[in-house]
Amino acid sequence: MTELGAFVTQDTTRWLLAGVAALIVLIVTLLSFRKKPQVSAAATVEAMKESSAILVLYASQTGQAESLARRTAASLNAGGQAAIVLSLKEATPDLLQHAAQALCVVSTAGEGDAPDEAMRFEHTLMKKRVELGQLSFAILALGDRTHGHFCAFGHRLDAWLMECGARQMRGCVEVDDLDPKALAKWDGFLSSLGAGQAAEEEIVFDDWRLAAREVLNPDSKAQKLVRVDLQPVEGQAQRRVVWQAGDLVEIITPKGHRRDYSIASLPGEGHVRLLVRQKADGDGSKLLTETLQPGEILKLRLKVHANFHLPEGSGPVLLIGAGSGLAGLRAHLLTAMTAGRPCWMIYGERNPVTDGGACDELIAWQDKGQLARLDLAFSSVTDGQGRYVQDALVGRTKELKEWLADGGSVLVCGGLDMGRAVDAALRRHLGNDWAEDAIAAGRYRRDLY
Repeated sequence: MTELGAFVTQDTTRWLLAGVAALIVLIVTLLSFRKKPQVSAAATVEAMKESSAILVLYASQTGQAESLARRTAASLNAGGQAAIVLSLKEATPDLLQHAAQALCVVSTAGEGDAPDEAMRFEHTLMKKRVELGQLSFAILALGDRTHGHFCAFGHRLDAWLMECGARQMRGCVEVDDLDPKALAKWDGFLSSLGAGQAAEEEIVFDDWRLAAREVLNPDSKAQKLVRVDLQPVEGQAQRRVVWQAGDLVEIITPKGHRRDYSIASLPGEGHVRLLVRQKADGDGSKLLTETLQPGEILKLRLKVHANFHLPEGSGPVLLIGAGSGLAGLRAHLLTAMTAGRPCWMIYGERNPVTDGGACDELIAWQDKGQLARLDLAFSSVTDGQGRYVQDALVGRTKELKEWLADGGSVLVCGGLDMGRAVDAALRRHLGNDWAEDAIAAGRYRRDLY
């Protein structure tokens, strides 16, 4: 932690800069209230005109890029430099043209895709040439080398900015799986801009005990799908064990990798429930599904995943997932059904006999009238009628439009290939404009891996 004295200065210029920074923080806070977005955008541009603030933009899928962007801004503020932090979805040509310096912290989703919140920016603004000759920039690109197209979106953004005449302050910094050495390069670059030492966010991994574990498909030819229930150990530091539907847990694997898993339960159930697909080459999944024994301790932390929280409102919800993707949807179902929101669930597995264990709870909810609609899709059946979740949408354009017309939302969770197939099906039925608008408005949210 930084000593208090390090923040105390008699330098008038620094105090003035700190005041400007505080004003900008207020403006950015107001940006989150989107009732009058045109006023907020104009205010932000005016703030850029009136100060030498550095624009810090982020594009995040699970929240990591946003966290690093805010840490970047905090470091700049600690050095007396004002900074504006905004999602890339808020960036307009006018805003970019009034910035002298921009630092971009962006993730790459899936196999080279832009994060959902930056999709419209890429599909619209990045298709044009915006004159940005006044802008200097640098990019921190987050990725995972185990996936294809490593840091691809970061490199596309880098190339587009240069095509628009912007100048690199330094080459793109690639970060593989939050590699500390790569992040240290970024910190060194920030120091060259006059950044100070901001107070580090305390990241604490708590002790959780394996309370129960069950293989849901013991006779399946597919990889095992395992239900894992974890309970907090009594007597640990006094922190509230709180999360909401859509949030994640993070563990550190025996090989030192950081891995996220969707939380399938709500706090009121008394445990964190995970649904983990066992993988032969996955040290995280092996730890959770095999190595860790009942009663043994696991270090984990709860992570807010705001991009996959339940959309606000009282409108209907369409939830689509397959396999372990049910983990990211179960808590949403519980939350929405409790609130009286109509829920339509489309869930896919391999075979109803050997892989249908995860469906039992869904069927029970439908039988009780809690779940308004349920479609099950099984891809490997002997009668030749196998289908995937996207196939459950065929011929149902009218139903989809009616379900989503009155403030309806879509949540999709599961494998990347499934997510892409569902996205293509939704776009065929509802149109590209609907998909882009729904993503921008937060009414179409995805958690894909």
